[in-house]
Amino acid sequence: MVTRTVSGIIGGLLILMILIFNQSIPILINLFVALICILTIYEICIAMGINKIFKIMLPSVVFSAILPIFGHGAVWKASWYIYTLVMVVIMIFFRKSLSFKNIAVIYCMTILISLSLSAIIDLRNWGGNYSNFYVLFALCIPWMADTGAYFCGNLFGKTKLCPDVSPKKTVEGAVGGIFFCITTNIIIAFVFETWLFKPPANINYFYLVLIVVIGSIISIIGDLCFSLVKRSYRVKDFGNVIPGHGGVLDRFDSVIFVVPFVYFIVKHLDLLS
Repeated sequence: MVTRTVSGIIGGLLILMILIFNQSIPILINLFVALICILTIYEICIAMGINKIFKIMLPSVVFSAILPIFGHGAVWKASWYIYTLVMVVIMIFFRKSLSFKNIAVIYCMTILISLSLSAIIDLRNWGGNYSNFYVLFALCIPWMADTGAYFCGNLFGKTKLCPDVSPKKTVEGAVGGIFFCITTNIIIAFVFETWLFKPPANINYFYLVLIVVIGSIISIIGDLCFSLVKRSYRVKDFGNVIPGHGGVLDRFDSVIFVVPFVYFIVKHLDLLS
């Protein structure tokens, strides 16, 4: 538990440092997201046992970094077309030695992860003067919900949430995680509203709590989704890069599902006024 906590604090400080330099060096977020995409795709390849099949792994890893760096323009569209064509050619000409399932899974995962995590950059670009708040808000929902669920589950967990997929997750932990997430996000929002917003802005706390509750539930779904992937390939964690947490994907599994939701919803709700 101590190792997990220390790793979490270090990771949080890294994110804060990137956000602090967001206005002066905006490319940092792009590079950070690109790196996360590369690492998560590579970890999936390892879990699937195809990390040494370079004809599948390399195109997937390279393509995953295109969108965070170049955006949704012509470069990404051309890269998507080329990547799709390459994977189809591999599927046709190496069908006897390579599994169609593996090709289909890594292709879908590469598209899902790169599109979803790039919503962090979309949120930054759309947020303007308040971009740091929006990005931190989108990341804190899955991470605070997971942190609260971990501690509440250890202390009070009795009723299994989805034992066939993730035996350690409990209903009590999930509920505790939602309340912990609400509390921490209200505190963070209050700090931004009181001291950090320039120009000043007011936060609609009703909308904030609504987004947090729905986002926390989506976070649980995302976590269970990748737990099912791990269970399907018989691995406990996607890696051991982050002590106490596992791999990078173990930290970003729920982020993949939550960030696009936050990006979509804040564009249509007046969270700030």
